[in-house]
Amino acid sequence: MNDINTTLTAPALPGIKKRNEIFDFLFYDIGSLSAEEKKNLSPMENHEGSIIVVSPKAANKEILEFATAADFIKAAPREVKALVVAGVGSSVIGTASLARNVANTYNIAVAGIVSGYGAADLISEALGGWFFYGAADKHRLKMRESMGDFSSMFTANPFFQSMLQAVPQATEHDGKNTDIGALNEILAAKSIDLSLIVGHSKGNLLIDYALEKLAKKFADTGHRYYDALRIVSLGAVTNFPPQFTNVYQFLGGIDWFGGLNSRLGLEHTKVPSAWHHLNTELPYHISIESLLKENVALS
Repeated sequence: MNDINTTLTAPALPGIKKRNEIFDFLFYDIGSLSAEEKKNLSPMENHEGSIIVVSPKAANKEILEFATAADFIKAAPREVKALVVAGVGSSVIGTASLARNVANTYNIAVAGIVSGYGAADLISEALGGWFFYGAADKHRLKMRESMGDFSSMFTANPFFQSMLQAVPQATEHDGKNTDIGALNEILAAKSIDLSLIVGHSKGNLLIDYALEKLAKKFADTGHRYYDALRIVSLGAVTNFPPQFTNVYQFLGGIDWFGGLNSRLGLEHTKVPSAWHHLNTELPYHISIESLLKENVALS
């Protein structure tokens, strides 16, 4: 059933879609997807918080789509050992491209959380965009995670209720249907056993925020992910919780954009002559597959 994300963002999607198609090409290795895969993935349907599962290109398997994290967890795909979170400016195409790169590297199925086209995207557009995402952005993330509270101001209004009734199947809202909510659910799921999580750009902030919540929740008992989960950040050096012992952070040597949004005093690896993007068809890119093969081994 559609949620308030669909209701709020539907009128604005065509314009945002064009913008995000440019972002997908500029920042992600969309050539790793076939033309048919790109055609079948719809940014109009795969909203913020939805999940896709991408297999290695050689496996020639269809990309799986799940409307919510709950649907993904219910399917219990135990073969999924890795998760990716792309930047918020991307669409499902960018997410699938990042997942395909990781899947090719380790020959495993990889889940991806779609981080674009939610109600929070529309609001950030109205506010002029959240271009930079330093430490202050954690406060914005708290606001995004509380979208259910924000939307309740509207849904309690009789006029807005009439609007909801005019939109087929858009009469319920699950506050967990956000990128942050999906990430929290997957990390908490006992049926999912991740070995690797990879973020790019602002996706690293989402991962950091979710891991901080997990570390706080298990402060007294500890968690299996503390030592077992490998965390890879690309394009932004982030202050991940110290409980997680396997952290690999990479920043392009000429990535001024990622540098502006990084904690440069933290340990990280510079990728020579590379900028912020992962598209191997463009110059000065970061080759994820090469980077991961050379630096991050999975047990």
